[in-house]
Amino acid sequence: MNKLISRNLNKLYYFLFFITVLITQFSSIDKEVIDWDESTFFIISKFLANGSLLYADFWDAKPPLIFMYLAMAFKMFGSSLLVGRLAGDLLIFITVLFTFKILDIYFSKKISIISTFFLIYLFSYDASQPTMTEHLGIVFIIWSLYLLLIKGDSINFVALGVLFSLAFNTRNNLAFVAAGVVLFLLSQEKLKLYQFYKLIVGFALPIASLFIYFLTKNTVDLYSYMLIKFPIEVSKYRITNSEIKTEIYNKLNLDQIISFEILVLSSLAITVFYFFKNKNRIQTNQVFSLNLVILISIIFSIIAGGRLFNHYFIQTYPFIAILFASTLNLLFKKKYLLNIFLIYFLALNIGIGIKGVDNIVNYENIYSNYPIKNISEYVKKLNITNNSFLVLENHILYFYIDDIRPFKVVHPSNLPNTERYSESLNSLKKFDLTIDNEFYLFVEKKPDYIFCEIDCYLYIEPSFYTNNYNVLLRLNNLQLYQKISND
Repeated sequence: MNKLISRNLNKLYYFLFFITVLITQFSSIDKEVIDWDESTFFIISKFLANGSLLYADFWDAKPPLIFMYLAMAFKMFGSSLLVGRLAGDLLIFITVLFTFKILDIYFSKKISIISTFFLIYLFSYDASQPTMTEHLGIVFIIWSLYLLLIKGDSINFVALGVLFSLAFNTRNNLAFVAAGVVLFLLSQEKLKLYQFYKLIVGFALPIASLFIYFLTKNTVDLYSYMLIKFPIEVSKYRITNSEIKTEIYNKLNLDQIISFEILVLSSLAITVFYFFKNKNRIQTNQVFSLNLVILISIIFSIIAGGRLFNHYFIQTYPFIAILFASTLNLLFKKKYLLNIFLIYFLALNIGIGIKGVDNIVNYENIYSNYPIKNISEYVKKLNITNNSFLVLENHILYFYIDDIRPFKVVHPSNLPNTERYSESLNSLKKFDLTIDNEFYLFVEKKPDYIFCEIDCYLYIEPSFYTNNYNVLLRLNNLQLYQKISND
């Protein structure tokens, strides 16, 4: 009877978490473009849903699963910004659900609920709300942690290998997590030779399936390049030490007297210190040790990549939440502190959720006032079928208009930045995905239209516009240029 009540109660929590994820994620639906990567995923996935070939027709520097996932969503529900964002929200909810299930086994109900609301709050940061590869990749990793903790010695290592492989085929850096977990299991003598073989078989299955798929499309060489060689090339584009310091400074809000981020990091540091001071607890506390291994592996993979983009840290959120639960567990005897945390995180999510509910109610108005969407409607009224079109940023314009197509190398920062991306661009030339100085050759031909915002003059001189273009439309900071006719 108690188990039945507990199951029904958990279903209510699942529903509550789902609603909270939905309304907090809707707090940013009024932002048409949050990240260029998201726009790139939407553009390519829309073309895939319409029959184009991944990598051969349109290229981006990401493994295939995010494009396949979004293409499936667009095929089923139509290609729209709302569908793309909701597809990301679903991934966030799945991550939240698995995290709560793990927490609920190892911690009290109150600590599990607090830490889950903390996780939902982390996902409500602006950098966490666009639909990104991190959201899909981390679903497979948190799922694998769930299997490791729930199944224990009876775990299906083939299934574990499949999850690791799916994560790897979503984000290359998650191979570090698979390696970290395997090394940990070996060190704990929990991975025998025959189980290791099963793990390898499971890891190979998705790769083999994708290999066969791309083989049928005559693009297996592009898939192989993306999976193995490209990550090595791109890891060479490292940010400098001064840039790292600036990024860390900004992320911790160190210009403030105190920040929420510092409080969280301090509590996590105390937890880690506490457990390492009591090493026997690490050995007996499986959730803490495995979670810490995954968290450290992710952080190491980010450092190894040499860049610190905000959205990279999405991958750490569920594992930070689990570590946070360990911190709260230290305070378990002081129930009033747990109540304070519960009220605090509820209040944070309610505050964000109020804006989300308002956006849901007014979404039709928000949608009708998306500036780039409105510009796309204006462009559609022009006779642009045989005209050349260049979008320098906010390239979600390509997503809205079927009559204009991006370069095969879709992300707007890749082709112009020939110095930084020289090695990868040379590789892509061998696959006939680009040519030498393709962007600048296209500009020299004076495209009929140029659409830009703050990057109008990043790669193109102001005089180029002055001598050759008129401003056809200006909306907010968005500008649509039309080439001056020679007639």
